[in-house]
Amino acid sequence: MKIWLFLLSFGIYQCSFLLSAVEKISSFKHSVQTKKKPWTDKDFLNDPKDFQFAIVADRTGGARQGVFPKAVGKLNELRPEFVITVGDLIQGGMGNRNVEKLKGQWQEFNSFIKGFDMPFFYLPGNHDLGNEVADQIWDEMFGVRYYSFLYEDVLFLCLNTQGGPGAKPALLEDEQIDWTLEELKKNDKARWTLVFMHQPLWLLEEGILIRDKGKKILRKTETGWPKIAKALKGRLHTVFAGHVHHYGKYERNGTSFYTLGTTGGGSKLRGEAFGEFDHATWVTMTDKGPRMANLTIDGIMKDDVTTESHQIFWRSLVFEEYFKRQTKLDGKSLTLILANPFDFHIDGRLNWISPKSANLVISPTARNISLDPGAKEKIVFNILCHNEKKNYSRFMPKLEVRFKAESDALDLSMLLDIPLEK
Repeated sequence: MKIWLFLLSFGIYQCSFLLSAVEKISSFKHSVQTKKKPWTDKDFLNDPKDFQFAIVADRTGGARQGVFPKAVGKLNELRPEFVITVGDLIQGGMGNRNVEKLKGQWQEFNSFIKGFDMPFFYLPGNHDLGNEVADQIWDEMFGVRYYSFLYEDVLFLCLNTQGGPGAKPALLEDEQIDWTLEELKKNDKARWTLVFMHQPLWLLEEGILIRDKGKKILRKTETGWPKIAKALKGRLHTVFAGHVHHYGKYERNGTSFYTLGTTGGGSKLRGEAFGEFDHATWVTMTDKGPRMANLTIDGIMKDDVTTESHQIFWRSLVFEEYFKRQTKLDGKSLTLILANPFDFHIDGRLNWISPKSANLVISPTARNISLDPGAKEKIVFNILCHNEKKNYSRFMPKLEVRFKAESDALDLSMLLDIPLEK
């Protein structure tokens, strides 16, 4: 009997060993009967403990209208399990004690949040809790200024870096520190701890360079953070902050600390090298820690990024006359017919962009367009050549075409290569 059981168990093991990694998944079925399969032998990334969520960054401090609502719509398409923030949600500010104005700003922001298909977790920044009036409004709407939650055995610590009413910014009060240490103790079995805060307290403790009477000095701030950092040491954890409007990755406590960029907040938007971009941070939580990717808001395109109407529109940009292969272009003309196929008015502008090395000059170089529904307009461009013997095909002018509809139903920006030939 023992021998039979051994053979049976060995046979089961051998059978499973012969199956490819994907075929071990009971929900995966296929029609392929051959020994060779048209897929690779990798496991499905379907660990039930893995989950995805998104983090949005600062929205204020020079808010740029329209960015955050756009982020909401695009994140919905990615289907995170929830979205969390690092604060600075309304303009608010230390000097703003106007209850009506503050509540109006929250009404606007919460109207954006209603667009999310999944839960959104609030966290305060210095713009949200600028004074005792703003603090009271926050408490009325959200109850607490710091809290924690567990999700799939991952501890989320959402801290308030603004202190209490009237307290100086960038401060963890003793009460919050004691609470945090207790939460860490109660959840010591959590497989990972994710800490969210608005101001990057670890940087303030280490000191930041400021100018004082023309000299650069290192200003350090006592925030209370070292007590929490000590409790986190030796624990699997990751820290996220905002406030500085610059994305950056830091290594502290043998783990990763991040400052996030913006999701519509004030920024020069100088790009990746400066950490200045509008983004959402996409996090996949695994047993080996969070796997992160930063998704620029403009880089996430919904399925209606180009619709049939758009296709009809750009196909209507038909050139009535194309240049045939010839050497004499001087004095020739190019005719462009624009048609508005929509049921609303559109305005636009055509602008010729010529490389410095271009031999051709197009006139007029720019032209404003205004088209009623169904209207057409014929535009003639004249071409002048600096040197008839030059090769025209290397440095061709490009026509930038921008149209804006009154209803915002159309917002196209296209750069067209005009097919000029020798």
